[in-house]
Amino acid sequence: MANGDQVTPNDNAPPPSLPPDQARNCLRTMMLIRRFEERTYQEYTRPGQRIGGFCHLYSGQEAVAVGVAAVLQKGKDYLINAYRDHGHALALGMEPRAAMAELFGRATGCSKGKGGSMHFFQADAGNLGGHGIVGGHIPLGIGAAFACSYKKTGGVCFTLFGDGALNQGAFNEAMNLASLWKLPCVLICENNGLAMGTQVTRSSAEKDLAKRACGYAMPSANVDGNDLDAVVHATRHAADHARAGNGPAFLSINTYRFRGHSMSDPQKYRTRDELERARLRDPILLYEKRLRSRGIIDEPALQQIEHEVADIVNDAVLFAENSPYPDLSELYTHVLSETYPLQK
Repeated sequence: MANGDQVTPNDNAPPPSLPPDQARNCLRTMMLIRRFEERTYQEYTRPGQRIGGFCHLYSGQEAVAVGVAAVLQKGKDYLINAYRDHGHALALGMEPRAAMAELFGRATGCSKGKGGSMHFFQADAGNLGGHGIVGGHIPLGIGAAFACSYKKTGGVCFTLFGDGALNQGAFNEAMNLASLWKLPCVLICENNGLAMGTQVTRSSAEKDLAKRACGYAMPSANVDGNDLDAVVHATRHAADHARAGNGPAFLSINTYRFRGHSMSDPQKYRTRDELERARLRDPILLYEKRLRSRGIIDEPALQQIEHEVADIVNDAVLFAENSPYPDLSELYTHVLSETYPLQK
């Protein structure tokens, strides 16, 4: 993996595909994430809003989260990401009920109703959660990679962030330290081309974000983030590089979000033509087409998956509606965790 390499397979020569069962499961997970996010949009915007606070939807970027999850080794690896975190949590196996209940602020949520949209955590899945400060979580990912190295677990930390984070000091400090200490970390920029509403071309002097790794002596690559096979191929290659003790790798996985930055974003920086062109490369439709061409899935199976994920999301909403709010006695719990006793 050389600095700035483009990892963009074409239909004539795609990278090695996943086994059929795993490929079908990945398509199903992408469809579940899309259905979950679109229902979240409906619940957030309906009268009597039941989802409060900031909310950032993942529609259009599903292949990134699902592709990384296909490579992550549960029980050994970690994943940490920013506030657009619903897709990653579901890709790593979070129950949709726990995810939707968290959005509703209910005690049955993954963070007991206290975190909301930006803070989905699941320790037993290696999910170190979403974080609301742009770029602020990247050093935490480097810390998790240091733990893997120190304990010699063979694990890797997948640290994901948006293109807006690359201009934060924390990103550059973390990149330098990760490379200096050869930490097992895969740093992934989910480059959807926009830092809130500001295009990369207006915020980054170097438009090829993969080149940001050049100053830190680590391999990097551009990846087609709408092609799940490309994401799996590049992420696996980067993870193998890190597991072998060669230090971190940096991926700019180039994708597109179909919704605004957050629920309050009118998207005035986009044209209708741009959105229509982007939907021609919808990652779900692209992967569905590829699996059809390989004889891995057919129309009846697709219809069944669509019905299943619709039922799962409907059930998650009903579960959230009928779950209690956190008790007032929980106000000060889960604020501080003390692993070691204080020294007198």
